[in-house]
Amino acid sequence: MKNIRVRLEENSYIIYAGYLLKKLGGALEGKRYGKKVLLLTDSNVFPLYGRAVEKAVAETGREIVHALLKPGEAEKNFKKAHEIVEWCAKNRMGRDDTLMTLGGGVASDLGGFAASIYMRGINFAAVPTTLLAQVDASVGGKTGVNLPFGKNLVGSFYQPSFVYIDFKTLGTLPEREIKQGIAEIIKYGVIKSRNIFNMMKNTPPGRIKKHLPALIEESVMIKKVVVEKDEKERTGLREILNFGHTVGHAVEIAHFPQFNHGESVALGMVGESYLSWKLGMCKKDVYSGIKEVVGKHRLPFSFAGIKTDKMLDFMKYDKKARQGNIRFVMVKNIGTVKTGVVIKAEDAVKLLKEMIRDEKP
Repeated sequence: MKNIRVRLEENSYIIYAGYLLKKLGGALEGKRYGKKVLLLTDSNVFPLYGRAVEKAVAETGREIVHALLKPGEAEKNFKKAHEIVEWCAKNRMGRDDTLMTLGGGVASDLGGFAASIYMRGINFAAVPTTLLAQVDASVGGKTGVNLPFGKNLVGSFYQPSFVYIDFKTLGTLPEREIKQGIAEIIKYGVIKSRNIFNMMKNTPPGRIKKHLPALIEESVMIKKVVVEKDEKERTGLREILNFGHTVGHAVEIAHFPQFNHGESVALGMVGESYLSWKLGMCKKDVYSGIKEVVGKHRLPFSFAGIKTDKMLDFMKYDKKARQGNIRFVMVKNIGTVKTGVVIKAEDAVKLLKEMIRDEKP
């Protein structure tokens, strides 16, 4: 068990890593969290862990009610955010009460956004149960919903009151869900940690699960340091966390629902590494090494069949786009990246098409 404190100018909080769900009530000590908790989760997660969380919260003397989402990215929209806010109002929740999310990145992104706008902000607690959410989505304070034009185009920076991680929840995840989180762990290795990258490179996929608690903690520590230095993306440092996501988001939307978020980020890392090589930012073996690790963990790495022209439309709506130019994170070496590299969307897609040609035997 480990307590990781995220120290911010306002709203510092603790990430409880490696605790059991039945001990969750300990994180709710004090008057700060009000008398009512709305538990936001989905219909897949609630049967597994919902009752345990409800029991732990009820033992603190608080009233707890739950609201169920349908599983999947399609729920992350304005309409559903409005419904959540109405659920809060119908349950007469006040500004000192708490919205708690239980599940993956969709729940934390959507629930955090709803918490940030209901009564201009109520307590928000995240209990991530997927590897992707534990290693990335639940930490850092980014919340949001999708529009038809792109992912997370509407949202807010809203830090959780705490994050509570039980590693045992990973045991019920299907393999495809584990791989979603593996993609983000590889990302942390590329941007900041040779140790993580080498572990992903040298550990057989079948044995990586026993290393997940350590990989989660190291990844979270990397994100904590970045967020502490650049909470709201004002200095440019936080951009390093977007490696693989500019191309990845475009892939995800252009091919929805063929690729999930992690698979899209995996392709995004390969694509952006290729751009880095072609633009002289890194050596070819860096690009090849990233592609090899992505493939080793049975994540998609080939752009054959990817609709690059359709991707172009969505890249222009990327949050980092300025007058048709997009800010990319480019790889210099494993553990070192360069942010703010400006490339026209059309030029990026042109290079990706070149990569597709290079992949052909």
